[in-house]
Amino acid sequence: MKSLLVLFVLLTIPNYLFAQGTLKGRVVNAEDNKPLPFANVFLANTTKGTTTSDQGEFTLTEIPAGTQELVVSYVGFQTQALRIESNKTEQRLDIKLKPNPNQLAEIKVKSKRDKNWNRRYDQFTSLFLGTTENARSSKILNSEAIWIDEDSTQTWLRVGSREPLLIECPSLGYRIKYQMEGFAYHQKQGYLSYIGYPVYEEMTPKRSSDQAEWQKNRAEAYYGSLTHFLRAIHQRTLESEGFKVQQMVELANSPLNALLWQNEKLNNPVLTGFSQYKVIPGFMPLSSLIVLKFSTPQQTILSFKGGLQVIYIDKKDRNSSGEVNLRRDKVSVVELLSQMVKIQPNGQYFPVMDILVSGAFSQKKIADSLPFDYEPMALP
Repeated sequence: MKSLLVLFVLLTIPNYLFAQGTLKGRVVNAEDNKPLPFANVFLANTTKGTTTSDQGEFTLTEIPAGTQELVVSYVGFQTQALRIESNKTEQRLDIKLKPNPNQLAEIKVKSKRDKNWNRRYDQFTSLFLGTTENARSSKILNSEAIWIDEDSTQTWLRVGSREPLLIECPSLGYRIKYQMEGFAYHQKQGYLSYIGYPVYEEMTPKRSSDQAEWQKNRAEAYYGSLTHFLRAIHQRTLESEGFKVQQMVELANSPLNALLWQNEKLNNPVLTGFSQYKVIPGFMPLSSLIVLKFSTPQQTILSFKGGLQVIYIDKKDRNSSGEVNLRRDKVSVVELLSQMVKIQPNGQYFPVMDILVSGAFSQKKIADSLPFDYEPMALP
């Protein structure tokens, strides 16, 4: 399966905002300036979120440094996202949401359930939450808010929600409020894309052992993930973090590549479904993956041609002699849909629609996701 695993995406960025510490504001209807109470206001992919008061007021404190996405949503209105850059000044924002009159009418039509709804819902949850052990224990608490649409040719499965999805992930100790903006799955080609804004809330432990178990499960979800890989690229620690990267070149549609590599012994990709690629033996140096000239401590520029075959090797994959047991379930393929992406220290990247992942990276879905302000513990 090839996946655009997009947890958030910039829908509208009217300007740059500067904040660090405390962010205050008011959310109103753009047509009459009346306050919107209980609107959702949060930083996407973090644990920072709140709702507006009866007067539409909100306050967010301890804003993390770096680029953040402030998301504001309200049922029947267009979701708005603002990019926040770190600064030491306190800011106050007046946010105007535009009504979306067609949304409720469209949802009412699509919310009708037929005899195939349960089958489609099970398919959706396996694609959205995942199929891992963490996913099996997770559940969507407000499934009645979901609408599912399958075209007559059974090619596309599209899913939406008339309100934020409330997801409980007991294995990781998080409740996720997920503002879904789009979900589409091509059932014949296996392409999956979902777009939305999650905010994470820590669950209250019920047992003395819960916190330790959550920390362990979160670390296991983090290590070997796409976020782990991107953080390792930015920190220049790919090899020490257990990642091996090989370049994948396309020969059939590139006469230059065919000429360059005609006398070299190239390998087939480990994963099936990539017959257009051949893998160059040996591992790529980090300098071949990033544009050093334009990379800084605040961001790293990732740029490469073709694809990357990424192999993750942890301690359990080595025997007593140090030999590696290559596991197919820890192999990923990464492709760029543009010339470059910018990686932040926390693993966020922009543009968020420009990385296509397959294999291991695509197996960890929402139920195995972590907020970008998560800091991992070391596994034993």
